Amino acid sequence: MDKVRLLCSAFGILLAFVPPRYSGKEFELTPQDGWYNNLIHPDWGAIDGHLVRRSPVAFSDGVYEPSGKDRPNPFIISKEVHDGPAGLGSLRNRTAFLVFFGQQVVEEILDAQRPGCPREFFNIPVPTGHDYDPERKGNVEMPVQRTRFDQRTGLSPNNPRQQLNEITPYLDGGLFYGTAKAWTDALREFKGGRLRGRLAALDPSADIKDSFPAINDIRLPFANPPPPREHVLKPVRRFWRIGNPRGNENPFLLSFGILWFRWHNYIANDIATKHPDYTDEEVFNEARKFVIAHHQKIVMYDWLPLWLGLDESGNSTNEIPSYNLSDSKNSYDPNIHPGISQEFQTAAFRFGHTLVTPGSWIRNNNCQFKKLKLSIPGSPGNVHALRLCNAYWNPQEFLSGQNAFDELLMGMASTMSEREDHIVVPDLRKHLFGPLEFSRRDLVAINIQRARDHGLADYNTIREAYGLPRKQNWEEINTSTYNGSLYMQGAIEKLRWVYGNTSKPDNVDLFPAALLETTPDGMGETFRTIIMDQFLRIRHGDRFWFENIKNGLFMEDEIEDIKKVTIYDIVTKVTRIGHDDIQRNPFLLTDSPCPQPEQLVADGDETYDGIEVIEKCTRLNHYDYFSGSEVSYALTFVGLGLCVPIAFGVLIVLAKYRQRKLQAARRVLPKKDDDPNTFQMTEWTGPKEGERNIKAKFDLTRKKIHIMDRVKKPLRMIDLRRTTGKVHMRLSDDRQRTLISVRVAGEIDLILRFADEGYRDDFVSKLNTFLQKIGLTSETHTFSESMIMKGAETKQTRKKLLDKFFRMVCLQAFKQSHAEVNLQLDSKSANEIARIQLTRTEFADALGLRPNSVFVRNMFLMVDKDKNGFVSFQEFMEMFVILARGNAEEKTKFLFNMNDFRGRGFLTKEDFEKMIRSILDLSDGNLGDDQVNQLIDALYFQAGLRKNDNIKFDTFKQIFASDEFEKIFENATLKLDGDGSTGHLAKSFRSRRQTFFDGFTHGIDKSDSPQSALSRTKLKLTITTKQKDRPKTKWEKKKLAFVNWLENYRRQIFWVTLYILITVGIFVERAHYYSFELEHGGLRRIAGYGVTVTRGAASVMMWTYSTLLVTMSRNTITFLRETFLHRFIPFDSAYTMHKFIAIVALIFTVVHCVGHAINFYHISTHASMDMNCQFTEFFRATDVLASFHYWAWRTITGLTGMLLVLIVIIMYVFALPYARRHVFRAFWVTHTLYILLYVLLILHGSGRLVQDPLTHYFLLGPLVLFVLDKLVSINRKKIPIRVNKVELLPSDVTALTFKRPLNFEYKSGQWVRIACHELGENEYHPFTLTSAPHEEELELHIRAVGPWTMNLRKTYDINERGEKPLPMLFLDGPFGEGHQDWYRFPVSVLIGGGIGVTPFASILKDIAHKSKIGTRFPCAKVYFLWVTRTQKQFEWLTDIIREVETTDHKNLVSTHIIITQFQQKYDLRTTMLYVCERHFQKISGRSLFTGLKAVTHFGRPEFVDFFQSLHYQHPDVKQIGVFSCGPPPMIQAVEKACSEVKQYEGFPSYQHHFENF
Repeated sequence: MDKVRLLCSAFGILLAFVPPRYSGKEFELTPQDGWYNNLIHPDWGAIDGHLVRRSPVAFSDGVYEPSGKDRPNPFIISKEVHDGPAGLGSLRNRTAFLVFFGQQVVEEILDAQRPGCPREFFNIPVPTGHDYDPERKGNVEMPVQRTRFDQRTGLSPNNPRQQLNEITPYLDGGLFYGTAKAWTDALREFKGGRLRGRLAALDPSADIKDSFPAINDIRLPFANPPPPREHVLKPVRRFWRIGNPRGNENPFLLSFGILWFRWHNYIANDIATKHPDYTDEEVFNEARKFVIAHHQKIVMYDWLPLWLGLDESGNSTNEIPSYNLSDSKNSYDPNIHPGISQEFQTAAFRFGHTLVTPGSWIRNNNCQFKKLKLSIPGSPGNVHALRLCNAYWNPQEFLSGQNAFDELLMGMASTMSEREDHIVVPDLRKHLFGPLEFSRRDLVAINIQRARDHGLADYNTIREAYGLPRKQNWEEINTSTYNGSLYMQGAIEKLRWVYGNTSKPDNVDLFPAALLETTPDGMGETFRTIIMDQFLRIRHGDRFWFENIKNGLFMEDEIEDIKKVTIYDIVTKVTRIGHDDIQRNPFLLTDSPCPQPEQLVADGDETYDGIEVIEKCTRLNHYDYFSGSEVSYALTFVGLGLCVPIAFGVLIVLAKYRQRKLQAARRVLPKKDDDPNTFQMTEWTGPKEGERNIKAKFDLTRKKIHIMDRVKKPLRMIDLRRTTGKVHMRLSDDRQRTLISVRVAGEIDLILRFADEGYRDDFVSKLNTFLQKIGLTSETHTFSESMIMKGAETKQTRKKLLDKFFRMVCLQAFKQSHAEVNLQLDSKSANEIARIQLTRTEFADALGLRPNSVFVRNMFLMVDKDKNGFVSFQEFMEMFVILARGNAEEKTKFLFNMNDFRGRGFLTKEDFEKMIRSILDLSDGNLGDDQVNQLIDALYFQAGLRKNDNIKFDTFKQIFASDEFEKIFENATLKLDGDGSTGHLAKSFRSRRQTFFDGFTHGIDKSDSPQSALSRTKLKLTITTKQKDRPKTKWEKKKLAFVNWLENYRRQIFWVTLYILITVGIFVERAHYYSFELEHGGLRRIAGYGVTVTRGAASVMMWTYSTLLVTMSRNTITFLRETFLHRFIPFDSAYTMHKFIAIVALIFTVVHCVGHAINFYHISTHASMDMNCQFTEFFRATDVLASFHYWAWRTITGLTGMLLVLIVIIMYVFALPYARRHVFRAFWVTHTLYILLYVLLILHGSGRLVQDPLTHYFLLGPLVLFVLDKLVSINRKKIPIRVNKVELLPSDVTALTFKRPLNFEYKSGQWVRIACHELGENEYHPFTLTSAPHEEELELHIRAVGPWTMNLRKTYDINERGEKPLPMLFLDGPFGEGHQDWYRFPVSVLIGGGIGVTPFASILKDIAHKSKIGTRFPCAKVYFLWVTRTQKQFEWLTDIIREVETTDHKNLVSTHIIITQFQQKYDLRTTMLYVCERHFQKISGRSLFTGLKAVTHFGRPEFVDFFQSLHYQHPDVKQIGVFSCGPPPMIQAVEKACSEVKQYEGFPSYQHHFENF
């Protein structure tokens, strides 16, 4: 066994120590952290070792729940048992010096005060009416936190919770030097082996008796609670550097730290003097060795015997066994555990609390008891004694005074300790220091609660564990007497009452019961046994004990010298206290040269020399940790909340600014027109409508003012022929003085803005001349612009009145009630409406036509029966009744009479030709005379007339209301352009209405073959097949629609569902982790379940924001969609998925932010020091409170979080459709913030506030993919491309033809992103290619609708550039979309609206090319529907369609042109156009309006009817591809139609792919 020990010893030495070499000898350094002090059990006695248990574990659950749940409230025990009269001195002459020396002994061997992490509160309820609850609230609790423990314990009854001692249990100098080398180095001077002192730094030759430790300007982490006297946090740098982290608690404890600091330097100086060849390190270690030995000797052999017990003669009643190497029981034994026991820590060594005095007298060498000046408000100016309760954590305040240190030591030696009894002074029992929220606490209650926290057994069980007999009754606790009576009889009776008057003290806490064993000699049997056991184990378990000669530290003669050193020697050698100024044994008052004048009485009124002896303790204070955060909390979240409306406000302002800028850009500078009667300006039409560029022309012949657009398209006219009053002109007199308002009776105001004042004056002059010539006068006034616009009668205000007018017409015509037409009128309003007279412009607007059209003129003249130039209510209603309720003959007669304005009963061919031209004029047609003559000849031939015959009514009716067209004519109505007017017509009227397409179908000759029928009508195919019934019940309809929806969107549903499941899984996993798996972390208990929600939301945010990058990897998506993966992954839905993920990200971002608003409140209301263990990565000075603004604005996590919220708000607000439509550049710029968003997202997690960063786990893969994808785009973007050809087409369309880069492969329907060199190389905009893949050049058709596209048009305008070369383009793409898959379906439907026809231009070209070369592909039939306002809007597309018609020999493409400029699809004029179109097609086989074989239709298409007919035309087709591109209303109509036809059982699946703008 000895050999094994020898080997282990040698091995341990080799591992742990490298002995320093001295000139004289070598020795092993005492390990500062306790490791390898015991070579067999290296961790015995090491720092963070378990507190040893001698008694059984008594946790209430056997694992970790505190014991004593059925025992009384500690406050009641403290009050009833340990309260008593103050000022009872020691019966054995113990001094305050002895007591406070005992505190430094505690700090040397024991530190188990730090609370655990996370904090576990074991608060003590304050009884109602207690001093801590003066207001009798009844809900006050004194905060007590459970002690730090080994996290590996407390898991089962076999492994109960074990608390830790954070320092070594050895008397090894940790009190002076610290328990870590780094701490020791911070204390050292590194000169002469000394510890760093303040005075030595200034004057190396200064006397050691005047030295003090250095100021803690390096901020060593000393314990730094708030001084309860001031109730404020103070910086830790005020403390003095010593080895004990708690050594600055009070001046009495600090004085011993100073004493040992000086003693070390004294020894070091002595060694350095005797051994000048020693290095600093050698001197320091040698001095440290001796100081530790001196301390061991004094504690064990001088102090401990007096602490354990004294008889009346002053002799110790407890002999400490001598250290004997030949006696294994009284020397070093590696099998003895030196660890501090639970019983010692929680109760036994707290015996000294009954001896603690409320303070200490202060005296000088002449036995004069000093006066102390006080600065506490409300206290006496001077006192004699230093009060303990007001000196907590302010030790330097007193000790910094001159001679204060010496006077304090002499004062403690002259101050008698409190009596050896059960009473504890108020400084501990009422006024112990505490945290800010509870500045004064009860130490007795804490002692009892701490034992319960540690699971300590009851009093009798512990006695039994230490080999002592159980007390069978309460009286046996203490049988000692004093002055002839039982010493503790009264206190024992109170204890018995408090614990329920039980017969035995079995379920009693150790501290109060064992303290009642105290006798006049000192502590009782239980405490004495525990303490003796502890100190003997410390001595016998310490391999470096100074008497163990085997450790090689000291020779026998050195040991004998050490035994001679006393505390008296140390005091007299390092202070200016003379040998006669203090007794030889400062621990006892016996033989004191200056005994105290009187015993200190806590909270008494005693005086000495007319001065109060001792001050009063300051009162208990509370603290609300949220105080000071109210404003920042409110401002932060209100500010973040206001960022949303502010962002919207900025968006609207930018949109308005952009609108004004567009208006300014569209304004054409006035030019002198060739016609002197024509002026150019802008017209303000209303606050919502804004301005428009117009021309005004004075028509002297017809006494009219014509208002036209810049291409002379009529907008309105002012008829002055029947005007009798004055014409009022209002001129603006502010700003640029460029505005004028012209008001004519019966007309809306004409408000014009000119380029400058001079041009306006020219107009006014010309207008006055014009009015004079036609016999009218004018009146001119001047107003501000705002007044002119505010008082103007605009089209909008007039329209509101006209709306009521048309509703009243409906009411009278169809005999409806006011409710049916949604009309609320009183008699006055009804009379006002009845007096309204429509101008010709308003009459034309009601019909949706131009006021100068012949058709409108003829109808207006016929309706205006009184020829006053206006149409009255009665006149309009008579016309309306005929057109709304009349039969085909009445309507035909109306049209006949309208053109037979002379009333002759027939129409000449010239009259008939004018009528036809007026009808064709409605369509904006540009037909030549030959085409018109051809149409008239066809109509004459149809009616059986000769070339120049007149046309009577019967013949007219035969042409326009024959059997083929009678039904259509009968159902033709009149459009009223008032809001909602047609939506409230009578049911009978609605039931009679019929769409144009229905009428067209019904007019088809039943003898025609289906093929011929199809060639004439593609929007309503008629096949003689019985239609399957639709589901009858609502449930069946929904079921079938749902089944069809699942079938059509099964891939999208699968991936969205999968994504949602993953998202939910991520959220649930994190929420579960923080709710249950990390419950021991404590954060959830502080912030509630809000922290689980926020952590789950945070992980979802990482997931969603990361996957957003995948959806924006356009090149990757374009590549993958051409692989087999497109059958499983809907790559065309990437944009939709991007928006879906963004919405999910936004939802969880909001959840995260709201959750943190709650979490921050909870965190900010907790003690900031308690938060340190939750957020260990954030260092904060102990005097700085972690307020809300600290967490939010002074941590990287909080600051980046705020910035992230701001960025998200900006990005999302400017990503709304409104923003993209009105301020695209703002959308583009704000969306580039994604780079900053991801950087901040990474930084946000890098703060490690709650957990280790996780963002990179989610972000790394998508980020790499996105970066690589971007590199591909960047590689293309930086290559400038030459523009070869530019065409400025009608409707503000710009056609760009440019060089096709090498290796640029694309498919018809794909799109690219372009940037213009002159408009910014980094601003890219997406456009669909209109060129076909086989063409050598690329082509784009771009409509100027925004600032960038308008600037692009202007940039490439040849007229503007002159000789300058065209700027280069930068190209990125191509990118795939759904339109390119048109060929995959057996039947495809292409629907283009407006500029949305561009992808189909490429597809149509591709079809023409493939038809020409005979390429085969799966698609057997293509239906192209071109929805356009007029056929002239995109004339460039007609050339492409004509090319397709020429090369499409297999009849693959069926084209239909739908002209929607007629807002009513089935009105009278549309019917006339339809009849003309049908007659022309019969003759030429082409459209009258487009010259194409494609059928032209008028009005808005009925997509449901069209999709239904496709099924009957292609009954075997199971899947039809529908591809649409255009404005959102059209896309929605197509989507709705696809969904509706899916309700039919057996119908094909309509796969809708769309793009809108």
